[in-house]
Amino acid sequence: MNQGAILRFSKEGLRFFILRVFMTSLLLIRHGETDYNSNRRYCGFSNPPLNASGILQVKSLVKQLKEFDVVAVYSSDLLRAVQTAKAVFPKHQIKTMIDFRELNFGIFEGLNYSEIMEKYPGLYRDWIKDPSNVLLPNGEEFGEFRKRVSSALFSIISLNKNKTIALVTHSGPIRLILCEVFGYGLDRFWEVSHELAAFSIIDYPEGCTPIAIKINESLHLLTRDGGV
Repeated sequence: MNQGAILRFSKEGLRFFILRVFMTSLLLIRHGETDYNSNRRYCGFSNPPLNASGILQVKSLVKQLKEFDVVAVYSSDLLRAVQTAKAVFPKHQIKTMIDFRELNFGIFEGLNYSEIMEKYPGLYRDWIKDPSNVLLPNGEEFGEFRKRVSSALFSIISLNKNKTIALVTHSGPIRLILCEVFGYGLDRFWEVSHELAAFSIIDYPEGCTPIAIKINESLHLLTRDGGV
C-alpha cells in the first residue's frame, strides 16, 4: 500500500515536471485607466491616452511583474495599451497587433450608461442579454471579434512555446480569453471581470487545456476600475 502511494506520487511528480517544462506562460494584462474609464464611457476603437490615475496604476504594476522572465511582449495597437506595455516592459520591443483591440462598440462608443439608456434602451438591454447575437450599428460583429482575438492568441502562443510572454490588451479580449480558460459559453461573457492595470497568469501546457494560475491580480493598484 505504501509502495503504491509512493509510485503514484512519483508519477504525478513527473507529470507536473513535464507540464512545467513544456508549457507557455502568458501574463495577461489590462491597460491602465483613461478618462473614458473614469467616466464609465465605452471606449472600444477610440484612442484616448492613460490619465494621471492610469499612469500611477501602471507604476504599481511594474513592481509586481519585474521578477518574471518575459521574452516577448505583445500589445493592442491602441494608445492606452501601448503606453502600458512600454511602461511595464521598457527594455522590450513591443509587438503591436490590431487583432488584440477592444470590441468596436459602434454607436455606443464614447457614451456612458445613462446616455445609452436615454438614446437606445431596448438595443442596450438586448445587447447585454445576448452580446454574441446582437450587432451594434456601426459596430463589430461579435463572432468576428472572437475570431480575431482567438486567432491572434493562438499565433503568439505557438510562436513562443515553453516561454513566458506578456499581452497587454483590453477588457473585452481578456473576457474572451478567460471564458475559454474557464470553459464558459459566451452567455457568461459579462460574468468575467478584470480590473484596469490588473494581471492574470495563464499556463498553456503543450497538448493540454490551459490552466489559470492567477486571475485579476489587483492588490497592487492604487485606484480601482471605474469603467469598461
